Amino acid sequence: MKKKHFLFSIFILFICSVSATTVNVRILSTKVINSFIFSPLKGSYLLYGDGMMLSETDASGIFQMTIEKDSIVLKTFEKTIGKYSSIRMQAKEQDASFKIKSVIPESKVRSYDNNLTVEIGADKKQFQLINRVDSEKYIAGVVESESGTKTSLEYYKLQAILCRTYLLAHINRHIAEGFQICDDVHCQAYLNKHKEEDIWKAVIDTRGMVVVDSDLNLITAAFHSNCGGQTVNSQDVWAVATPYLKSIKDTFCTESAHAKWQRSIPLEDWRSYLQLKHKYPIDDSLQMNNATSFTQPNGRSIYFVDKDLKIPLKIIRADFQLKSTYFSVEQKGEMIVFNGKGYGHGVGLCQEGAMKMAKQNYSYKDILKFYYKDVHLVDQTALNYFRLE
Repeated sequence: MKKKHFLFSIFILFICSVSATTVNVRILSTKVINSFIFSPLKGSYLLYGDGMMLSETDASGIFQMTIEKDSIVLKTFEKTIGKYSSIRMQAKEQDASFKIKSVIPESKVRSYDNNLTVEIGADKKQFQLINRVDSEKYIAGVVESESGTKTSLEYYKLQAILCRTYLLAHINRHIAEGFQICDDVHCQAYLNKHKEEDIWKAVIDTRGMVVVDSDLNLITAAFHSNCGGQTVNSQDVWAVATPYLKSIKDTFCTESAHAKWQRSIPLEDWRSYLQLKHKYPIDDSLQMNNATSFTQPNGRSIYFVDKDLKIPLKIIRADFQLKSTYFSVEQKGEMIVFNGKGYGHGVGLCQEGAMKMAKQNYSYKDILKFYYKDVHLVDQTALNYFRLE
């Protein structure tokens, strides 16, 4: 055991030499797609129907696929190629990429790296589109989807490490459904291949780096848009206390875009909500006064007003679709006004705070240690070696 901890401290210097791996991601997973168009964006593709090669296509090739009963009808502009139970677009080059545009329902064009497998979902009413993609290219797409463009390279490095850690910790979340992860926030947002070159540089510069706790377990790499000045203990949101996800004061995000918000609802709707859903005593003048003049003066609270009733703020947030649980309540005439801070669940990394830190020349290691306590950066290929007794 002593040898393991000694090696851990040595290899904490990051051995960034991992072999390329792939991940199967269900894309456009929130859309019920009945027909779409596929075309190569870069490179050439081999087209397979039910395992048999049908043709080869380059960037000039355009194919439409539509569900008819239990089959996928494959067409070009000129002809119908055939009907199949599954279709695979196999990239011939490592840097090949493709475009997809949903026709039914109509949506914007999206682009992705590497390969595509097309199947019919279990309900026989929609496509199941699976992007088999190099994991580092997937991470680059996630970083851009989750944090946008036009921020700093140092921040992108941190976000890449967290996205990679999250991927490995949840790699088989959807394995029973025929793919590994989805492209929605249920896993991680993955809306397109990356376009920002600094994002790809950040992914390559941190290739293989992940975050582990003191027991060498991949951390829950939680992050959110803006904490409003204070992050949240994990147990206050998910009822599970995690040592490295502790509430901290954060002054870096308080002037950012999502630092403050406001929402108004009719006073009568607020009264009815409290009485009908939470059995709140609205006939008690003192209790009702508290319910219309609620504040969180000492940082984030967990419950609303009455400690005996224990109405979780996260329930109120969900019911009224508020941006966070960090809010006050005040009555203005016949309206109730929520004055809020932050955006998101508040656990872990505050993205806007971290972006501000990066702009102030904090390193990605410094930012990581600010938001996550007692964690370590390691290379993913070293984890099994560290775990040896």
